[in-house]
Amino acid sequence: MSGSRSSASPRGINCEWVRAVDTKAFLESVFDEEFGFLMTNFSVKPVHVANGFARALTGRTYDTTAITRLVRRYVRNQKLGIDEERYPNAEVLAQFGEAFQGPRGHEPDALRLTRLRSLSFDVLAADGAVFPTQASFTLSNERFVTRDPSDVGMGLFLARLVTAEPKSRTEAATYIRELLQSEGDPWTTLALPVLGFGDVREETESPEVAERIGKSEHLFDASGGQLTSPALRNLREAYDRLARFERNAGSKLNSLRRLMLFGCFVLHVHAVSRWSEREDHGPRPPILLDLFDGTLVSVADASRATLRAAGDAIEGVIRSRFHDHVVSEYGTTTKQIDAALNGAELGERAEVLYTTYRDGGTEPADALARAAAEDAVDKEREAPIGSLIELGRRAGFLAPWSNQGRGGKLRKRYTATAEFLETLVAATVEPEEPLEFPEFLDRLRDNFGVVVGRPEDDAVIRHTNLRDEEFWAAIVSINEEDLRRNVEEFRELIVESGYGKAYADGRTMVTTRPEGHL
Repeated sequence: MSGSRSSASPRGINCEWVRAVDTKAFLESVFDEEFGFLMTNFSVKPVHVANGFARALTGRTYDTTAITRLVRRYVRNQKLGIDEERYPNAEVLAQFGEAFQGPRGHEPDALRLTRLRSLSFDVLAADGAVFPTQASFTLSNERFVTRDPSDVGMGLFLARLVTAEPKSRTEAATYIRELLQSEGDPWTTLALPVLGFGDVREETESPEVAERIGKSEHLFDASGGQLTSPALRNLREAYDRLARFERNAGSKLNSLRRLMLFGCFVLHVHAVSRWSEREDHGPRPPILLDLFDGTLVSVADASRATLRAAGDAIEGVIRSRFHDHVVSEYGTTTKQIDAALNGAELGERAEVLYTTYRDGGTEPADALARAAAEDAVDKEREAPIGSLIELGRRAGFLAPWSNQGRGGKLRKRYTATAEFLETLVAATVEPEEPLEFPEFLDRLRDNFGVVVGRPEDDAVIRHTNLRDEEFWAAIVSINEEDLRRNVEEFRELIVESGYGKAYADGRTMVTTRPEGHL
């Protein structure tokens, strides 16, 4: 924890952390050290992540005042509940009129300018993240990159991943940089006249960013030219594989979109895998894809259970770190913990939690750690998994648990839109190495923890743990017949998408180049 160290208590116990009761600051430090990014922005969107990703990869941002004012004509007055015109046509023309001059110097037509502004808003602010003081645009060129910090370090984490070991083979990083430098796409062409007003700013690491990088450097440790972390190693290889596919088969805008949306999935997989990598017996929840759009209730419920387990796994890391801190700083015995708490002001919520845990028979160090961790999470208003939920929904691998709209923000299930399915195939299958369907499912499970309901997945789904050991006290109820139907539905979707070929002998081949295997 930051700040000056207080003097030791009369019993020899240092009480700085307990007395400061800055559990929220300690939680954010845990996020930085264990995950490499914060989970404190529950409105983070893919465009925020893409903006931070591009900023970290290029080391540059741009003054986007002109394009922001072109796009953001109206601004919502939250108190009145109405949209107010903040930047009328006259003001835009007064400041940036030369960008709209006709071919013979004619004054711009007001109606055409209005249409242009409406089109620009629909295209360049499609994710609703462009505001007068803070903006993340629909990304098609590096000149849209801003200093918007809304990604809370997620983009920086992805940039570090795609430039980590092996440094001699950074296909994803190289290709994304090439795409960002290109101007040959409709979105950039649309904005080009006003983008010219934006001066480039070379970005240097701020002390805060440098500290964040230092705290999470261990995540990117390498041995033998490869990342030591199995999860990050698999994700890095998948990112490069997807980039190879996009370079050969994708258009610029589609490629950028899929590469950025895949990053949202990478963040999710890394976060839910972290406990299992930090501790020898830490659980790793599976990602059960529901391919029936929520209509097969047993599969939807089981998928939702695996997502709940993902949230619990993230919170498990947090509790473990709080516990380590309590033990190292104060000890484990009742006498030591009581001494640490003597004269401390935990706050009403934490005191109630601590007392409840102790009355329930929890050991004193564990009771203090749990109370402090829960207090910190409560101060963030939502569970940490909430920061990844909206990303997953927009990226195409999370959907409402109930198609009737019930369930709330956190009650989701894993699924796969057509675009996400294509991205998942391209990130898993090498162009020249088609896989038989069972082998493809093996790769999904090994690389990402994704399962769909084969017999060998039953125990994993019941225990919500890829290690086939019990995670929750309660066993998840499954319908084996419905899970097999889910597998068959997945196979049929692969075939219908054009990335699979079913043969008369019952085999199905999965490939990113189907024309060569028909």
